[in-house]
Amino acid sequence: MVKEGCMKGVDEVYGFHNIPNFDEGDIRVCEGGFFAAVTVVKIRVIGQGGHGSTPYKLTDCISGANAIYQSLHTIKSRNIDSRQNFAFTICKINAGTTHNVFPDVAEMEGTIRTYDEDTRKRICERISRIAKEVGSAMECKVEVTLDYLYPAVMNHATET
Repeated sequence: MVKEGCMKGVDEVYGFHNIPNFDEGDIRVCEGGFFAAVTVVKIRVIGQGGHGSTPYKLTDCISGANAIYQSLHTIKSRNIDSRQNFAFTICKINAGTTHNVFPDVAEMEGTIRTYDEDTRKRICERISRIAKEVGSAMECKVEVTLDYLYPAVMNHATET
């Protein structure tokens, strides 16, 4: 629609977002960052599964994923200036289908939410490097996918 000209003559655009914890009918605005940019993080840790009675014969992707997960927590405290407002969360971890067989693959998913593009890029770099190098130390192959969905909503002072 934009390519077809629907925005011709439009100087400003205002958008709204439903936030369940606001009272019905409330409209809130502020200058600066209002909604963070979102990047979806997917980490696939590939090992070689096998029977739980012989862990020495396999490559344990669950231990690899766990080591990666723990290491990712250092990004906020050791790699990014504490004045930068961001959240990086892993909210989903899946591996295996039964109690006595190690799987071939463990998967993690989460999001990065930022207001600053340089901070987002640095976080993405650190996620990729940490995941691949820790995974390698655990003898696993690691695939990292970082899908940048949309930029932050930045409200301009004049319009706010």
